[in-house]
Amino acid sequence: MPSAPEYRGGRDRWRIVFSNYDAPGNPYYSGGGARAIHEIARRLAARHEVRVVTGDYPGAQSESRDGVGYERLGWAKAGPRLGQLIYQVRLPSRAVRGDYDVWVESLTPPFSTAFLPWFTRKPVVALTQVLSGAAMARKYRLPFGWVERRGLSQYQFAVALSSHLKRVVEASSPGIRSVVIPNGVSRELIDCEPRRAEEHVLFLGRIDVEQKGLDLLFEAVRRIGARLKVPVVVAGSGAASDEAWLGRRLRELGLGGAVRWAGRVGEAERDDLLRRALLMAMPSRFEASPLVLVEAFCHRVPVVVFDIPELGDYPADCCVKVPAFDAAAYGEALVDLANDPARRRALGEAGKAFARRFDWDDLARRYEDFLVSVAGSGRRAGAEAGLRP
Repeated sequence: MPSAPEYRGGRDRWRIVFSNYDAPGNPYYSGGGARAIHEIARRLAARHEVRVVTGDYPGAQSESRDGVGYERLGWAKAGPRLGQLIYQVRLPSRAVRGDYDVWVESLTPPFSTAFLPWFTRKPVVALTQVLSGAAMARKYRLPFGWVERRGLSQYQFAVALSSHLKRVVEASSPGIRSVVIPNGVSRELIDCEPRRAEEHVLFLGRIDVEQKGLDLLFEAVRRIGARLKVPVVVAGSGAASDEAWLGRRLRELGLGGAVRWAGRVGEAERDDLLRRALLMAMPSRFEASPLVLVEAFCHRVPVVVFDIPELGDYPADCCVKVPAFDAAAYGEALVDLANDPARRRALGEAGKAFARRFDWDDLARRYEDFLVSVAGSGRRAGAEAGLRP
């Protein structure tokens, strides 16, 4: 564990709870959001009592990891979709217990919010890993967008992972007190000088067709055909339905020779895939602060993304931005960058320099400043309420 960043505030030891359905080790997801929460939580645990309430899954147990207490909520045998629903329904009853000073609720698709401020008088901070209400409404034809907006209006505090998400939160809850803190990477990764090989185009992330735009990536690869001289490696795992779609679509488009699905990868294989990447493809329809993007920057791997509002904080000299959801243009961008080593080097150098803004130790200090301030305001409000007749 890295040394704890020095805290500049008071000396109180606060009780902090994070909630997020996903968790490190979850066989269904284990995504970047879960890793990000753990990185922050373990640094805060050097001075505070920190717990993370996650969904249950096969093999999971309540445990302490890097000084952080993990609680499981739900039904391990339910699977990812039903399990997530059970988790959302049970989360308010856990928040009612009130054995904390501040609760940080990671807003989880498809509902985004569990409306926790309705169930506790303690301060609840909305952590906007991603806001997916509109996308989930399109996918399931249910009013998830309305639920998300209604839920956001209930929060008084928020951590937004991007400037765009901060604007969305403030539009839904005009009086909210919010701060932008992105996801980060370790200082060791920022300072690393990996030996590069350029063998494949890499997609690295959760297998989620709607959010991650895998349908758009496959269409782009189909259009450019043999003009892309290296294979595309898709690394990641997801819900069974999304994984089944991936295999079926590759067969339908005849892309078996151009695209290789590596499945779920461990940390060592993940780093190896990044070191051997010619470039990275991130065709997401919506995002928050994707860890994998900064990891690619650290490895000097250039990235091709769609020009979506959520990635507006990342300058164009660090990545190639393509008009949103234009699969033909995305394919051309992949080919152009694959054939332009000078541009790849320039993007890699700019990305490496930009990545220095994402040191987890620095970001943890910002979390601590904000959460301690929120917890302190909650304690003062509670004391004042106790004095009322």
